[in-house]
Amino acid sequence: MFPVPKHLERLADQIDGWLDLRCPDKALALLGPLLGDPAARAAGLERKVRAHVRLGEYPQALADLGELRQLAPDDAWVDLTEAWCRKRAGDLRGAVRCLEQLLARDHKEAVAHFNLGCYLALLGERDRAIDALSLACGLDDGNRDFLRDDADLDGLRTDPRFRALLREERAPRKPAAGGLSDDDDLDDDDWDDDGDDDDDDGPDEPPRRRGGASRN
Repeated sequence: MFPVPKHLERLADQIDGWLDLRCPDKALALLGPLLGDPAARAAGLERKVRAHVRLGEYPQALADLGELRQLAPDDAWVDLTEAWCRKRAGDLRGAVRCLEQLLARDHKEAVAHFNLGCYLALLGERDRAIDALSLACGLDDGNRDFLRDDADLDGLRTDPRFRALLREERAPRKPAAGGLSDDDDLDDDDWDDDGDDDDDDGPDEPPRRRGGASRN
């Protein structure tokens, strides 16, 4: 998480509250002190990106992400969110490049593999798309749940390899110490499955943080 100085924490919480309530204009109106403080600028830019995305202002969000990348060049959230915005701005090739550079740093980022598979499928690169989705499901078996309904993957549904991914049963969970399974860590992946009527299965706002997770 991008740090917020103690004296600005209350303001940051107010901004988060307006974003959670889907009032991005009110959030943007409060951002001045965060953006004006060098110690809080990254946190302010993150919230500004989220507000622009909520408003559907992807060029503005991408401009802020460009500055944020200079402050946090290796932050996974920046790569995932830039790719997310580039897809919606019609720049699928740019979205692919964002995820490829993230995976060059961290090849175990399951969400990046999943989103890359979606973008490659939209570009008609079936073999690479299925490879990426296979890696995503291998790293996080829960990604199989998203294969069934994601419209980005409609071009793959007749491919036997894609059908095999859908058919494969989840590996049984092995109980960890204390009786919980080893993936029962109470982590909700920090992304918003919004349930809205848009064409994709992902959130209508990138996640606040986790280190990144946002599906397509």
